[in-house]
Amino acid sequence: MSGSMFDYEADVLVVGSGAAGLAAAVTAAREGCSVMLFEREDHVGGTPGLSGGTAWIPNNSSMREQGVEDPRDDALRYLARTAFPQY
Repeated sequence: MSGSMFDYEADVLVVGSGAAGLAAAVTAAREGCSVMLFEREDHVGGTPGLSGGTAWIPNNSSMREQGVEDPRDDALRYLARTAFPQY
């Protein structure tokens, strides 16, 4: 299919533009590689692009000072459900 939209070559192919994908793409490009980046969503950034890319620290002091409740048991249930859904 010469000349088609699928006729590309690159040194590095990155699938997904989340934090790891973008870091890999930028690093490869800075090292002189040609890079192709594929993202299924309409925006670049993956999940961190929507979330702000911040870390979640359950029940932290700043939340408590603002009166935001984040019970320890809820955080543990959430972490267990996402990390070990089979249990």
